[in-house]
Amino acid sequence: MFDWEDREQAEYSRSTHISFVELTKRSYLTASGTAPKRTVDPTFLAKAAAVTKLAQLISEGPKAGIEVPGFKDYRPYPVQAVWHGDDFKIWLKQPLFINETIYNQAVNQASLSELVNFEQLSEGTEMQTSFSGAVTATQVDGLQEEAKEVGYQLVDSGSHREVYLDGLPLTDDKQVLVRIPIDATGKRPPLAAVN
Repeated sequence: MFDWEDREQAEYSRSTHISFVELTKRSYLTASGTAPKRTVDPTFLAKAAAVTKLAQLISEGPKAGIEVPGFKDYRPYPVQAVWHGDDFKIWLKQPLFINETIYNQAVNQASLSELVNFEQLSEGTEMQTSFSGAVTATQVDGLQEEAKEVGYQLVDSGSHREVYLDGLPLTDDKQVLVRIPIDATGKRPPLAAVN
């Protein structure tokens, strides 16, 4: 069975040390909304639950009656969200062999309370580090300042990505990988992962 935590450790780092990743275009299940209470907001949690439910169904493939050419057993990827103020967009990565046809089969089987989309998206080059529990604005600001201090330009200082490595809802002991997008055209970072 393919397990992202074993096979893609650098991309999903649990380290508090800074690392860099470059993530190219992949398939994602997505959902968007506004959550003034961030990761404890009922809207955010409902959309995250719908995306997770659909991802779990897709990961069952033939066992769930979903025809997936070239299917290999895998553990579903973790939920992640790009935050811009109170606005969020949830992304949940899909293996390369999952396409829109398979997504449509799963959507037709699932009873989802929220709209879940299928998109091809690219994260680009990001600086990342891990925190425990809910991420604060002070932590994000500190990471952005560190990026600038070592000579990297931010792509969008108003947004950041949170990868919920231990799932939702968050508790103080669950790890969250925080990523900020940087412009790598000037100073190229040492990449821990390219995927």
